[in-house]
Amino acid sequence: MPRTTTLDDVRREVDARLDAGDPPGAVALVHDVWRALAAESPAGLRELIETIPDDAWRDDPLIAAAFGASYRTARGDRSRSALAYFEASLATLASDAPDAVIVRLQSAAALRALGRLDDADEALDLAAEQAQSAVGPGIEWRVTVRAIAALQRGMVHLHRGRYDDAAPLLAFADGLGDRHLTRAEHVECLGGRALLAFSAGEIADAAGFADRARRAAEGTLLLRGPFAAPALTAELLSAIERIDAPTAHQSATELAAAAEGSDWEAFGWVTTARLHAMERDFSGALELLRRAGENYRAWAPAGTGAALGELLRAAILIRHGQGDAAWAVLSTLPADERHDLCPGRYIAQLRLVNGDVEGAAEALAACDALGELHAARTLADVQLLRAAIEHERGATAESALWCDRALHHMHRTGTRTPLIIVPPLMVRELMVQASQRRQPHGVADLVTRIRETMDARLASADGDGGMLAPLTTRETIVLHQLKQGKTVATIAQELFVSGNTMKTHLRNIYRKLGVGSRGEAVRKAQALGLYVTPGSPLGHSAPPEVDPIQ
Repeated sequence: MPRTTTLDDVRREVDARLDAGDPPGAVALVHDVWRALAAESPAGLRELIETIPDDAWRDDPLIAAAFGASYRTARGDRSRSALAYFEASLATLASDAPDAVIVRLQSAAALRALGRLDDADEALDLAAEQAQSAVGPGIEWRVTVRAIAALQRGMVHLHRGRYDDAAPLLAFADGLGDRHLTRAEHVECLGGRALLAFSAGEIADAAGFADRARRAAEGTLLLRGPFAAPALTAELLSAIERIDAPTAHQSATELAAAAEGSDWEAFGWVTTARLHAMERDFSGALELLRRAGENYRAWAPAGTGAALGELLRAAILIRHGQGDAAWAVLSTLPADERHDLCPGRYIAQLRLVNGDVEGAAEALAACDALGELHAARTLADVQLLRAAIEHERGATAESALWCDRALHHMHRTGTRTPLIIVPPLMVRELMVQASQRRQPHGVADLVTRIRETMDARLASADGDGGMLAPLTTRETIVLHQLKQGKTVATIAQELFVSGNTMKTHLRNIYRKLGVGSRGEAVRKAQALGLYVTPGSPLGHSAPPEVDPIQ
């Protein structure tokens, strides 16, 4: 099938055959190109078929499949029409007919588009069985079938969060894409590979695959449809990871149009919610997460985007002081096999900023057990948290090792989000120590930029952001006493400390919270959702924010 087939070219050939009195020849031409045109010009394909006399195609199973494939890209409920056409086509075709295998693979894609992942897997299993017993096809056909099947199975695995299973399948399909996939299928395959690269923490590779998808779609309308949605999602995620708001907004606009009504719509909402949260539009983020959650409830099973949405929702609830609700989400959200989601790092963050250093370390125990098998994209978060924990423990050598590992990862990948998960004052202290160690040139430059950004952040702290550093256990007790309305003298007496020691505690509390008075300290702790009752197992505060570091 020519990858450069256009609707106008096919229309001219169909018209020529009709003028020659050869309607069956016009139908045969559609048989050759329906997979490509159904994705690139769905409405045009339907109109083209209807120019052919009805009696030439009305009972043709491949024309029914062509209608089904064209409806797969339709918006809203009309996309469900695809399955009816595929089922009608398959009911007519012999099970061992080569065309039945192709139609079955297209049906699997339509099931995936509706979130019916289990049904899509069953359809792919059946297609594989039919391909084995198909009568008459040659080598080219069998390779094409393998390429399409690998693409479809890989995309189902991607939605399920089975990245290790998806990666070799999509790489295989990509390798055969130029010859054996339609242009739309290849664009989708490249987008899937871009998402896998992002999940592996390889942001540059993700951008490379997304760029290949854009170039493959050039000159078509594919970037406005669901086949491009995975690539656009990867672009948006990568821009957020780099804290690159302008690029993220452009990608979000394109993604919203492309993903509408497809299996990527809910994932797109979750991803765009991350952008809203990054810019402190928490209400907008929560609304997008609500819509995504409703969409995923109709899936069987729910896609991995549902868990990502819950993780983000918990972070936003924390920011708004709804600690019990956030903890309920985090404590029940399971970590996936390699911690691509890794809720443990958020639990560690909550405990660390509340001064529970050992609790933070405990929250990362499963991450430690994974070691180098830990997902690369979230590993830098864990490493920087570990550096902060060891710093608080006074283990200088261990802190330096974890910090340098995180810095090398951030320098290589371009990610900056790990800086958001550790309080700014702690980040600055880690960078001061890192600057005193010998670092490669690029890493040394990164350390300098982080220090400058943290200095600006700390200098402008006005009580509106998150905590700048965790409170110690004694400072938490003092804050609890202040909340009860006790005077400084009374607190000093009850704690058996001098007035000067109490003043030191107060100065540290004000500095870490970014406030200037006792009343502001209590209000800030409440606004952050910081539990000030000593020993609370739910102790937490809002994730601190940072300015972009390019």
